[in-house]
Amino acid sequence: MTSPNIEDQIKMLIELQMLDTEIFDKKKILNAMPDRLKELDEALACKAENLKNLEEELKKLQLKRKEKDIELETKEQSIKKYQTQLYQVKTNKEYASLEKEIASIKADNSLLEEEIIGILDQIDGTQKSISDEKKVLEEEKGKTAEEKKKIDEEKKVNEEEFKRLSDKRKEFAQNIDKAILAKYERILHNKNGLAMVPVVDFACGGCNMNLPPQVVNEAHLKKELVFCGNCARILYAVQP
Repeated sequence: MTSPNIEDQIKMLIELQMLDTEIFDKKKILNAMPDRLKELDEALACKAENLKNLEEELKKLQLKRKEKDIELETKEQSIKKYQTQLYQVKTNKEYASLEKEIASIKADNSLLEEEIIGILDQIDGTQKSISDEKKVLEEEKGKTAEEKKKIDEEKKVNEEEFKRLSDKRKEFAQNIDKAILAKYERILHNKNGLAMVPVVDFACGGCNMNLPPQVVNEAHLKKELVFCGNCARILYAVQP
């Protein structure tokens, strides 16, 4: 069985690595798209939750106002009741006691009225916030829909390009010796898509570790595959 020409094999591996780098980049883009979509949905859900919280706060304020109105009405009824009794009492002591009670209830009512005014101000402010938040949410829905559309279009383009590159790789890889290809692909898988690297200033182009002179010389000779002793990637020498 004829041994493969290592120099030719290295040239093809370099081309294959270029293809694989493009394929790996496309795969990263495609794999990141679900997270991008998720982030858009989460941001929109957060704004919807803000609106929901504001609407819940408005309901609480409106209920609180209703309770204070009822309390105020009840106290007003008590004042009318005591004022009617004023004309029926027979002693000054009873009269003074009723007047004191009426004055106390009126003082309470003054405080209640202030509370109600404060609640009404809060209601107005919350209603404005709800109105503003609704506008923001509608704008965000539009932006999110547009961004999702762009991502979908980008996905289709990248999927087509990924398929084209994958098909090209499959055809090109047939020209490489099977045993050499198997070693390359094992390293490619283990090293995050980078199996074939140049020698750069006597260092590995993958892990940047300095290489022994003998290893650099062997890479230049191209008589056999040369591996980095640190990261195990296949090395090739760049001609000056």
